[in-house]
Amino acid sequence: MARRIAYTGPPVLTLEQVAFQCRAEPEDLQSELIDLIIIPGVTAQGESKTGAAIREAIYEEDWPATYASGHSLDVGQVVAVESVIVLGEAGQVSPYDGPVELRQGGKESYLLFPGGRPAGRLRIRYRAGADLEAYPGVLSWLLIAAETAFTHRGLLVVGQSLAEVPASFVDHLLADITVPPRF
Repeated sequence: MARRIAYTGPPVLTLEQVAFQCRAEPEDLQSELIDLIIIPGVTAQGESKTGAAIREAIYEEDWPATYASGHSLDVGQVVAVESVIVLGEAGQVSPYDGPVELRQGGKESYLLFPGGRPAGRLRIRYRAGADLEAYPGVLSWLLIAAETAFTHRGLLVVGQSLAEVPASFVDHLLADITVPPRF
């Protein structure tokens, strides 16, 4: 299971975009609510629903020795591999400096080792984030979710978090980046 280390890209929506979607002026909206709860909340929901990174971030995942070259990475929309580290049985760590190749599938990304996969467990660090120009439906979903969350904030914003936006017909807008379920 990959873990997000840190977001590296800007938020995927702006206050101005959300205001336009809500048919309001930015100064008429509660900017802190939009910037600190709604935008991060709908981004997290989209990422959770799809298994893909929407906002660019650094991720790290550990591969057991049984994962062969060409195995899929856990998070979709990977744009670059930052590093591969070989984890020794006794806790020693050594960087892998051989060639790696990132192969983009339709929804998943695969890591290949053209010179042969190093033996043992691996820790892979990579950067991932969706290209919203290539997937405009994802941007539409985010805007619709943000508008829904703002319009129904009394029902959806609970304390300092955002309850899940109700499932609806618009979820197919995320289909282009949704990673298939794994067993």
